[in-house]
Amino acid sequence: MHLPIMEVDKNEQKVLEQAITKWEQAGNLTAEQAANLRESLEPKHTDRQQIAQYFFFIALFCTLLAFGAIFLNEKLLEKIKIYFSWNDLVIAGITAALSVLWFWYTGKKRDRISPVAYEINMVLGGLAVLTSLLYFCKEARIDATYTAFLSLSLVILAILAFLLRSKALWIGTLILAVTWFGSFSTWQSRDNLFIGMNYPMRYTVFGLLILGIAFIQTKISQISFTQRITYIAGLTLFFSGLWGISIFGNYNSLTEWQQVRQIHVLAYSLIFAAVSAVSFYLGVRYKEELARDFGVLFLLINLYTRYFEYFWDSMNKGIFFSILAITFGLVGRWLERNNRKRRKTEAVNQA
Repeated sequence: MHLPIMEVDKNEQKVLEQAITKWEQAGNLTAEQAANLRESLEPKHTDRQQIAQYFFFIALFCTLLAFGAIFLNEKLLEKIKIYFSWNDLVIAGITAALSVLWFWYTGKKRDRISPVAYEINMVLGGLAVLTSLLYFCKEARIDATYTAFLSLSLVILAILAFLLRSKALWIGTLILAVTWFGSFSTWQSRDNLFIGMNYPMRYTVFGLLILGIAFIQTKISQISFTQRITYIAGLTLFFSGLWGISIFGNYNSLTEWQQVRQIHVLAYSLIFAAVSAVSFYLGVRYKEELARDFGVLFLLINLYTRYFEYFWDSMNKGIFFSILAITFGLVGRWLERNNRKRRKTEAVNQA
């Protein structure tokens, strides 16, 4: 269960966190309840803090550009390696040592820097780790498809994310997971199909797997601080995959897909619409805003996609948008009635 976010200043946050810790130690709160309460506290942002965050993000962006210019420029790297007579293993060792020192230094300063600054430092340390792994794999000549590099990076970054309690590193882990799955499924595919699934189908299943991990995270307080991020990633992959299936079906090549009429994948469109509607209903029923919003968003995307596929040349545009307006107007009216009933029920219960 996710509590609503409550904005507090730093002093109030410190007092509340101390109180939550005491309640947890006294047995008045479970570890999961205490973690949820801590996650619901969010420091207020003043204008100066907001401006400082903008500058932090600009600094991070410039650092990423500098990192790319240095480490992705092969001519520059070759000059450095020749000048110092280094091989790839030496570079791997140096960047690994730098990453360890950087994480240690940032960990010591965590209580004295803002959460945004901490996450930016975690990103820089994570880039150093990935650089070390990349050059280690190059020196060891593990593989040419980068699947081994992605596998190592995924495991190590996930461990670091939980040990250092970094949301930025966990976001990087999820990005690596998506990339690794694409690389691995392509490597293991036959006739462009992985276990009988094309890309949209396999990423739909992968999205369900990520949602399963998000569910597990709600049960384990030590890793629950990234649950919301995992949940968003899972929903995005799942619904994006379903959208792709509603367009391309499960055909293994663009040529094969072009040879069939779009009506042959209509069943996938209906499934996509049904799943979006269920997500919307469950989101409203259980007050889960993300499920509700994703359901509405992809229901709209489905309708617009089907319109361009089937009715763009034949149906009057005004009629189509009038149908949409009436449909969503009725949905809005239904939601308003439900909200009124809920408010009346809450008022009666409070009385």
